Amino acid sequence: MNEGILLRAGRVLMWGSVAFWIIFLVTPIVLPVLSSFTATEYLVFPPRGLSLRWYEYILDLQWFRTSLVTSLIAATVTTVLCAAIALCAARVIARSRGRSAALFEYLCLAPLVVPSVVFGFAFFNLLVQLNLRGLGILNLIVGHAVVTLPLMLRPIWASMQNADISLEEAAQSLGATPFETFMRITLPGIMPGIVAGCIVTFTYAFNDVNVAIFLTGPTLQTLPVELMSQIGYTPNASPAAVTSLIIVATIAVFFAIDRTAGMDVFTRK
Repeated sequence: MNEGILLRAGRVLMWGSVAFWIIFLVTPIVLPVLSSFTATEYLVFPPRGLSLRWYEYILDLQWFRTSLVTSLIAATVTTVLCAAIALCAARVIARSRGRSAALFEYLCLAPLVVPSVVFGFAFFNLLVQLNLRGLGILNLIVGHAVVTLPLMLRPIWASMQNADISLEEAAQSLGATPFETFMRITLPGIMPGIVAGCIVTFTYAFNDVNVAIFLTGPTLQTLPVELMSQIGYTPNASPAAVTSLIIVATIAVFFAIDRTAGMDVFTRK
């Protein structure tokens, strides 16, 4: 009898905890989306009336267009740079053995250990000491590349680790050069991992605040950083509309990963 009561109490506690965390995680996503459809002149929840006026309004905002272009450029260049570096690093890790390979692996994945806000502050101080604050978007790209390299490396490395090395050996035995073997055999096989890594890296670099807030300035603002400043003194629902667009785009990106490479590309080894 007591065991049955304890079992039921445990189930209630478990499902209660699940419901709490779902609500805790989903509410900050749902509230801005619903509030962005308000027809009033100010941000309110629940929305009073339904309208798309704020989505039309943000298209005419100068800060939205400028910061969006900055974020797109920085995220795109960061993704391309990380893809090139991660391909070389994954090749070394997947085809090497011994302590040197393990040390190189830990070095590449080390940014995962350091909180991004700590890295952003440290990188900012380094730029100040070296008098390199004036490089603008280049600093932003380098900072994002360091933080996002492990996100790009992990899926590419996992795909390369699972690739059949005998196919490469067969191609080279038939006269193909190492470069031709990589381009015609290895690269097509690891393409799902590359696509997944590029999508995650681009998404992180585009949405990042912890690093970007230290590396932007009055003349250079990314969309998330600019959005944070606008929320503080903009009473209408335009920040909620921008937030909704970012949320929808992010969800679509991870849905694309799941439909192409699969989310397990980040965990399998």
